[in-house]
Amino acid sequence: MASVDAKKVLRYVYPDKYGVHRCATFGDFRERIRDIAAFLGFTVIEEDV
Repeated sequence: MASVDAKKVLRYVYPDKYGVHRCATFGDFRERIRDIAAFLGFTVIEEDV
């Protein structure tokens, strides 16, 4: 199970501007995901921080 502050997440969602592309993972993979995203030239937006 995961928990998230939904109101905080919704504050940064602009589906008309960017579309909605979300990914949920189990475990602590944040650092690995940030690293691979940087390598691929993507931007990671952490909505629950």
